[in-house]
Amino acid sequence: MIANERQYRITRAQLSKLREAIDAFDLDEAIKRVGSKTLANAEIDALTSEADVLSEQIREYEALKSGALTVLEARSLTELPRILIQARIARGLTQAQLAVTLGLKEQQIQRYESEQYASANLQRLGEIAEALDLD
Repeated sequence: MIANERQYRITRAQLSKLREAIDAFDLDEAIKRVGSKTLANAEIDALTSEADVLSEQIREYEALKSGALTVLEARSLTELPRILIQARIARGLTQAQLAVTLGLKEQQIQRYESEQYASANLQRLGEIAEALDLD
């Protein structure tokens, strides 16, 4: 999941490189190199699959940023970290802005999000949800 503009830029650059690699992929050359059509096909399939994953992450981030995705639902508490990150993005808040709202340092929000809020206690999760106006 893309959580900030830096990750967004990096993901877009990675996707561009992957697409270039896919476009330049020569199946016949790969078959000669690995000695197997199955393995050569697996290589291109892996590149394509990774490009699809990155594309989906970019689409989700752009939808959140644009306001097109406004309803966020969690079916279980294990989905709460994802919802908190998505809600922050959908509200148009940077990690730094959320940190100021909560009286924390930006690095703390970055840490929480990078570890999927594993170190945040229940009280902190509630404060973040409230700051993001989540029900």
